[in-house]
Amino acid sequence: MKGAQHPQQGMALIEALIASAVLGIGLLGATQLTLKTLQLSRESRQHAAAQRLAQEGLDCWVASIRGSAHPCASDETILVQGVQYSRQTSSTPRGNGLIQDLQVRVTWTNSGKPGKGPDTSGTPSENRIEWHSSVSALPSWVSGP
Repeated sequence: MKGAQHPQQGMALIEALIASAVLGIGLLGATQLTLKTLQLSRESRQHAAAQRLAQEGLDCWVASIRGSAHPCASDETILVQGVQYSRQTSSTPRGNGLIQDLQVRVTWTNSGKPGKGPDTSGTPSENRIEWHSSVSALPSWVSGP
């Protein structure tokens, strides 16, 4: 019989193409997951640096109010690991002036590619944290434990 063909001819090639497509989709998903993990890690590192700067600002004001340090700068621009942070601190007297209300605001712009996440406008998003506290000008031994 001349010209008899097998119905399975070429199936190995189709199976290989389908397997390659499934593998490609799996690798694409793993790549997306890795990129998202790196982005979240970078954002977490930036937020931790901002918290550290806010804590330093509060500590400086507390020491200044209690008389053990020089006055602190109210506006500063600080570069940490390639990210520019802006720290604004303020102190407002309350009552008879023995209590000071402190406020520290740290702002920074996300580094990385804009247009991803909640802000898809194509501009980098600005982040901000604010800390509020109060401190007494009285020494701790006067007010008690």
